[in-house]
Amino acid sequence: KQKSKYKNKTMEDLNHPESNEKFLNEPSKVLELMQFLDLMLNANKMEDKREGKAAAPKAYPDPSEDVTDKNFYISSRGGSRAGSRMSRRSTRRTRSKSKMASNTNQFTFMRQIEQTEDQRLEVFKERERVANNFRRQKHSSTNCDLVIESIFFRQGNVAYCKDQFNYAIELYSKGMDYIPDSPVLYINRACCYIKLRNFKMAIMDCNHVLCTLDPKYLRAFLYRAFAYKRMGDEKNFEQSIDEAKRVNSRSLNFIETFLERMRTA
Repeated sequence: KQKSKYKNKTMEDLNHPESNEKFLNEPSKVLELMQFLDLMLNANKMEDKREGKAAAPKAYPDPSEDVTDKNFYISSRGGSRAGSRMSRRSTRRTRSKSKMASNTNQFTFMRQIEQTEDQRLEVFKERERVANNFRRQKHSSTNCDLVIESIFFRQGNVAYCKDQFNYAIELYSKGMDYIPDSPVLYINRACCYIKLRNFKMAIMDCNHVLCTLDPKYLRAFLYRAFAYKRMGDEKNFEQSIDEAKRVNSRSLNFIETFLERMRTA
């Protein structure tokens, strides 16, 4: 049994690809490749017509001619040593890059120090000019938003005064598409919903203003309280009025006037 195991093991070793030594008896693949490349390079060259013979192909020495079991050499090594060499090269490269970056930073710093007073003043003016341009662009975009808001606000108010509440809601909603953070548009739309007796939608707009845009917006508290009152929800009505008084303690007279008008309406 031991002999059969040994024989099977030796047969496996002989059939292993690394044990195949046919290349020692066959022509060199490297030599064939070199000759093939030489033929490709000289394919378009004209033949020597004077002698009536083509140019003789270049002869390449066979590097495997004298290779035997005992006469050979290894040109490169693999394994962990090669990996360590690559890691050393990479660390050297990163160190050289960091040195270059530090050198460039030092260079720019020294160049700033070596500037004259007039040069520093010129650089300061240029930076100030760029900053002012940025401020103007930001201010112009803000002014554009205000113009858009005022257009839809006025058109919606005109429609509201004509009792065109659905059209006013449409105009206020279009304004929100351009300026989604305007509490005035939401509150005016809530007022239109109240006129149409759509109290739930009015409460939703008021809650959006108080929870997202402005937690102290007085008209949102009052319109929400009015909607709860018309729905018969006394508990939420009282809670909205109490929150309005607590958050806007300086506007108690206005709140009382609003409640008085609501009772007489």
